[in-house]
Amino acid sequence: MILSGQTKAAVAAECQDMGWGQFKPLLTETLITTLQPIQEKHSAIMADRSYLESVLRDGREKAAAIANETLKKAKIAMGYALPT
Repeated sequence: MILSGQTKAAVAAECQDMGWGQFKPLLTETLITTLQPIQEKHSAIMADRSYLESVLRDGREKAAAIANETLKKAKIAMGYALPT
């Protein structure tokens, strides 16, 4: 359904008379076809170390900013710091 783009009824009709031996290769091929673009994108990202490092660096900086703001609010709430 989700992977093949077919409706639930269409998949049920196509597979209703199949045994596991027929269904398993059909399912496997559908999975491979669906996941191939994701695998190719993953391989491209992993091959571009500078891009990957920039994404990680940007994420680390954003996370640190959020964490610092949260820590500041917690310190103010507990009376360890004054509001600015």
